Amino acid sequence: MSQFCIGKKNKRKDLLSTILNKNGAGFTLVELLAVIAIIALLASIVVVRIGVTRKKGEDAAIQSALRELRNVAELYYNDSPFTYEGVCDAGDITLSDDGDFKKIKDYITKYNGTGGVIGCRDGGTGYAVISSLNLGNCWCVDSQGASREVTLTSGDCRAKLTGVTCPD
Repeated sequence: MSQFCIGKKNKRKDLLSTILNKNGAGFTLVELLAVIAIIALLASIVVVRIGVTRKKGEDAAIQSALRELRNVAELYYNDSPFTYEGVCDAGDITLSDDGDFKKIKDYITKYNGTGGVIGCRDGGTGYAVISSLNLGNCWCVDSQGASREVTLTSGDCRAKLTGVTCPD
């Protein structure tokens, strides 16, 4: 009976040494480095894709804010003596700093990055507002109902806006 117990102890010892790689089984340093390199490559791909996805989301937020701006501008038009003058600031460069226009301007500024610009032109009969997007190009809305992407080939988005309608 004591032999039987000794035999079990030896089997346990052999199993333990196998688990602890005492018999030469396991990974070599080259294999471990290869696995680490593959994991690092996959992680870098994921990080890049997350950055692009975040920028797409920010661009969607800018587009949504500009669509909401159209509603605010129409309310402004009806409350003022039927004019769009006042949608833009006095210099006719960016959105007005009054009321809901300022809230929308701040929201867009929050999402269009450090180099982002907002351009605005208004007049008695119309307005157009354009903003840079994070992934390039611009988004424009106007009093005629346009809400579209504008291709940016050079300069900034403000240079594309020359009147109270969105450029083609």
